[in-house]
Amino acid sequence: MTSQLLRALATLFQSLPEADALILGRNLGRFAHAMVPRRRAIALAGLRQALKDTHDDAALRALCRANFTHYGTVLAEVLRLPRLTDQQLLDRCTLTGREHFEAAKSRGRGLIIITAHLGNWEYLVAAQQAWGLDITVITRHAHDSGVDRLWQGMREARGVRCLDNYRTLKNVIRHLRTGGTVGMTIDQNEGGTTGARVPFFGREAGTVKAPALLAARLGCPVILFLSWRDEDGRHHAALSEEIPLADGANLAETVQRTTRRYNELLEAAIREHPAQWSWVHRRWKPA
Repeated sequence: MTSQLLRALATLFQSLPEADALILGRNLGRFAHAMVPRRRAIALAGLRQALKDTHDDAALRALCRANFTHYGTVLAEVLRLPRLTDQQLLDRCTLTGREHFEAAKSRGRGLIIITAHLGNWEYLVAAQQAWGLDITVITRHAHDSGVDRLWQGMREARGVRCLDNYRTLKNVIRHLRTGGTVGMTIDQNEGGTTGARVPFFGREAGTVKAPALLAARLGCPVILFLSWRDEDGRHHAALSEEIPLADGANLAETVQRTTRRYNELLEAAIREHPAQWSWVHRRWKPA
């Protein structure tokens, strides 16, 4: 999607009442499901990989359609974010598990938040700042520079602090050592030396190993932070209890087993809300 089209859609969504904007977003998602067969095929293949033991093919195809409807809803919600005050955003969201966040922060070792593209992840990024969690987000950048400026500008306008995921390890370590909090997504393909090959829904997937590696080396606690949308359109965000490091004979084994545990926890959350995860991403790329 080009930046010109995205800005035009933003103007349109912001000009509409919220209910009408969400209807339009859902319809755009359904249109994309019909008109973008390559991404539809990737999503359906992922759903089959993950849920074939619990859903027949008709149910998986229905989930695929619902998944694209979800993307359209997310698009409408995100492009309308500049119209919302922090309080209006929080009126649409519920937070649970804050006591786990505070307990982990109180240790003074820094805190690593792991998250994923479940529910409306941009609402989660914006809401965490409004809740005063002050999570510095490790982010990738959009391939289109205009889209990236719009996207990152929306985050900056809400006071969200971001670090580029490339060449940031020293900055991340420095931030953690001063008691800061960093947020990292763990659900996108990660190859090379920065990834660990661990199971995800029964098939090996390159998974970022930085959270487990930093936790093992620095003693930082790690907690999972995810969100989802309910049938009434309300967003729910949940902070987990601290996820302990797995036992390993050495650092490499500890990181491998801990990263696998992160994937297991994410799998469980996706199974609860299968239409709201990013199935269009090629999660199971070859090593």
